[in-house]
Amino acid sequence: MYLAVVLMLLSPPGRASGQALCDLFGIPIRTLKRWRTWWREDFPCTSFWQSARERFIPPVVIAQLPLSLLERFNGGEMAERLRQALRFIAPLSTRAMTK
Repeated sequence: MYLAVVLMLLSPPGRASGQALCDLFGIPIRTLKRWRTWWREDFPCTSFWQSARERFIPPVVIAQLPLSLLERFNGGEMAERLRQALRFIAPLSTRAMTK
């Protein structure tokens, strides 16, 4: 679960370089860029997302993933919304759902 939390938190929206986060967690900037690419290009193309995206009103803004997804979950604290989002994307941890 730790990796999933880091993946969600280290994919800041927009043009943010994320360098401070990379320094804090000791990961290369190319890793952050790879995670951003996954959220913005790969995740939206998964069969999982194609079948689940209509559940969200207002729609999730792809260019602002993963933050846009986190904002769709209820819960006062970010930790609770993060737990809900991780439960939601858990099916992606199986190979069948990533195709």
